[in-house]
Amino acid sequence: MGGTDRRPTARRPATLVDGQLRHLESVVEYVTRGDASGGLHSLDHGYWEKRIRALEETYELIAAQRQRVTKLLERLASDAPIALKPRTAA
Repeated sequence: MGGTDRRPTARRPATLVDGQLRHLESVVEYVTRGDASGGLHSLDHGYWEKRIRALEETYELIAAQRQRVTKLLERLASDAPIALKPRTAA
């Protein structure tokens, strides 16, 4: 059993995630409403999506928190830069 134990680690309690959710909601609001310096999409949407998804993996979220995470991801997805979307040949 020499160090190859791959048991999943315990998730953190939901009570510790609200501050992070508030921060992410604030950032997503800022990024998607167009106030970010340099234009509408100057911050990396992919980075913020990874941060949000990390909460799902790290914390034992309750239903209301899962809804907040879903809304954050939906808002980022609906506002993703057109340049990052795959183009199809006409």
